[in-house]
Amino acid sequence: MSFSCFIKLFIAAIVASLLGFFAVSAIDPASIPVASLFATGITIGTIFGGLLVALYPASDSASDTDNGGTSSIYVGNLPFNAGRDDIKNLFSPFGDVVDIRMVKDRRSKRFKGYAFVEMNSAGAKAAIGSLNDTDYAGRTLRVNESRKKEQG
Repeated sequence: MSFSCFIKLFIAAIVASLLGFFAVSAIDPASIPVASLFATGITIGTIFGGLLVALYPASDSASDTDNGGTSSIYVGNLPFNAGRDDIKNLFSPFGDVVDIRMVKDRRSKRFKGYAFVEMNSAGAKAAIGSLNDTDYAGRTLRVNESRKKEQG
């Protein structure tokens, strides 16, 4: 779930909890503890927020690429001693590098030799066309558009 989904959920929960608090308070606030009223509001807000996120999901990266957004690029067969700055310097000539996610081994915490680079769509296409199957530090790079992780 993306960060924007969490923001939507949080805002919806706060709004619905306040509405629920005031609605229940109008009935008879003296007979119901304030903590129970607020907990009821949070519950209603969470349900409402979940529905909001389900009905209005964040945009896919595929639709972002159509309107000049960003694209995620898989970069494989990188040298194990490559750093974030090395990868950024490799892709910067093609456009603005938004993010670099270097994949590390869970146990050893060492770089596994591949990364994902997020950059503007036009730059991503140019980088893929120029860098795929090229030599970098004695290794042949594999550069292509990343695919979404399959669930299951």
